[in-house]
Amino acid sequence: MLDEKTLYDKIYACWLGKNIGGTLGGPVEGQMRVMDIKWYPKLSEDGALPNDDLDLQLVNLHALQVKGAAITADDIAETWREHVFFPFDEYGCASTNMRCGFKPPFSGSFDNCFADCMGSPIRSEIWAAVAAGDPGLAASLAVRDAIVDHAGGEGVYGEIFNAAMQAAAYENSDKESLIESALECIPEECIVYKAVALALCLYREGKPLSFVREEVLRNYGSPNFTYAPQNIAFGVCGILYGEDFEDAILKTVNLGYDTDCTVATAAATLGIMYGTEYIPEKWSRPVGDRIVVSAMVRGLDAPKDLDELTRECIRLYNMLKYSDREAIKAAAPSRTDASYQKYIITADENRGFSAALYYETEPVCAPDRDCRVRFELRNESGWSWRVKAALICPDGFCSDGEKELIIAPKGTGTVRFTVKAGAMPDKRVNRICLSLTRINDDSVWTEYRLPFTVLRPNVWSINGEKKYFAGSTLTLEGEAETFVCEATLYEPQTRKTVLICNCENPTKLELDGNVLIDSDGALYLPAYHRSPWEQRAELTLSEGEHKVRITVKNNGKDRRLYFSYNATREVSEPGNNYSHIDAVLK
Repeated sequence: MLDEKTLYDKIYACWLGKNIGGTLGGPVEGQMRVMDIKWYPKLSEDGALPNDDLDLQLVNLHALQVKGAAITADDIAETWREHVFFPFDEYGCASTNMRCGFKPPFSGSFDNCFADCMGSPIRSEIWAAVAAGDPGLAASLAVRDAIVDHAGGEGVYGEIFNAAMQAAAYENSDKESLIESALECIPEECIVYKAVALALCLYREGKPLSFVREEVLRNYGSPNFTYAPQNIAFGVCGILYGEDFEDAILKTVNLGYDTDCTVATAAATLGIMYGTEYIPEKWSRPVGDRIVVSAMVRGLDAPKDLDELTRECIRLYNMLKYSDREAIKAAAPSRTDASYQKYIITADENRGFSAALYYETEPVCAPDRDCRVRFELRNESGWSWRVKAALICPDGFCSDGEKELIIAPKGTGTVRFTVKAGAMPDKRVNRICLSLTRINDDSVWTEYRLPFTVLRPNVWSINGEKKYFAGSTLTLEGEAETFVCEATLYEPQTRKTVLICNCENPTKLELDGNVLIDSDGALYLPAYHRSPWEQRAELTLSEGEHKVRITVKNNGKDRRLYFSYNATREVSEPGNNYSHIDAVLK
């Protein structure tokens, strides 16, 4: 067990390294070439630059402060909904899903093309700090966090790997064994494992760093610079090949790609391994010890400096030290089976029982498209439960009648319902409630209500055939030379809007007969804030109905077509390009 002086020094060095790495790599994030950076490209007046790598960990710190050792993914999601207004990639997708009422892990998997990316691997240090020396505990906390916005993707494995490696680094400074032990926490078949294992193998064979970079990209690279496997491997390369702190962070940043993430993780890990003495004043003095929080993290009383953050981490470490660690680990979602997460929402806020909701179909409902759901209920008490279950539906929806089941002590029961719509719903987001009435001695004892969401489908005509889509991505099936996609967009109010029409094939978007986008095709990157600029159109969209016509020429490339409508950057509060969830495609 670490003494408190050593623990303080290592946690402080972790956060100092995180600030140094984020400030060094942030200004060149997204450069996918080998660079020759030797110093900070940019510094703020406060020294360190604000960075989501740290911001979101302050949000998770707050969730730990409020919820304590038994923190769940739902607790983290609830904290995000209140404080996080980032529109970036997976953050934007997960935020939209949570605003619609979806819970983790469904919030991290539905309509999310960025589940394999770096948004969660960069949030590992907080879990490593409060679980210092216990990689298993750090991994179990990390998976709760990762599934909020990366469920079913490589981002989950990236955060587990980083958290386990960094937690072990509090008691182990051997680089190779740290990496090996962290790999044991993720499945061998995941791509993060393969990319890191390849980098470690080539390092042991004495291959130069330039060769390792090429091999990682050749085998596991992606044109999306935020793809987790390549970046996790690059961070590991910096740790392995760095002769000292400066050499490690410069080698890492000059590999390119998601540089604020890779350098920050490498620098934080080295800080944990070797403490503050390992970090030269040359690099620490310019960033100082102030914590600078991004404007899009709102309503949060964050620690003002690294000392305050470190002391709070130690307080939470001591709290967890005297908690039932094995029970916390056992309560974590599965680390090795990402597929199960696709259509499940956990709901365990009611004492005495826990419930899990599975969407057995896509979460949409229309007159000719039913939504089937399954609830698995667990009786946590030592007494048999008699329960009557029913769905409470809003106008226009109906479901099966009431169903009764007996759930044995510590046992489980399953109940299924089919949700039907008598007419096409008016709203995109529709809330339904599972009502559970517990019966005691033939009388009503108590009632629990668990809300969940069904969506109105996005309705498109593709080459004259009506099709429903649950999310923003259309799959263009068949071998037609041209796909003509038509829909009516209902806008409930006049407002500035960004229309995104992203596809790798030549694409033309017409709105009410006017051509807004005419593109030869672009990288499929359906991000609210950075989708290809030639496939975006900004305008003031008036209240009412608008005719959308998208023509896609089939050039044999990826035929996914992404269409969404979002706020512009000019909003009154920080947090731009958020999705408009009240508009309807019909």
